[in-house]
Amino acid sequence: GTWNGTTKVAVKTLKPGTMSPEAFLEEAQIMKRLRHDKLVQLYAVVSEEPIYIVTEFMSQGSLLDFLKDGDGRYLKLPQLVDMAAQIAAGMAYIERMNYIHRDLRAANILVGDNLVCKIADFGLARLIEDNEYTARQG
Repeated sequence: GTWNGTTKVAVKTLKPGTMSPEAFLEEAQIMKRLRHDKLVQLYAVVSEEPIYIVTEFMSQGSLLDFLKDGDGRYLKLPQLVDMAAQIAAGMAYIERMNYIHRDLRAANILVGDNLVCKIADFGLARLIEDNEYTARQG
């Protein structure tokens, strides 16, 4: 879609039976709290049914598809390393904010123009308390 007649946006909607409206809206709350240039930007939320999340549009789609079927197949190592560094910068920010993404994979990274990579899909993200990192034997 188009936001304010000028900005391309992606509209995510809750498909019936996939997850609870509360969980879907919690993802939006996390996106609202986490703002970084390597995280997909949240623009708006419609919190009444039908529920929608409006985010920035990433022109090349998921990193998985981009590397398997798109122009990403032809990238050289320096470009791939730069993309990995962008993802690492986004993940470092998430950690600084005391969150864990819990589902980082190529399908949840979106690629825009000029090989810009941004982390998306915060459905499994979780806030951690400072004392929650404890060593476990196993």
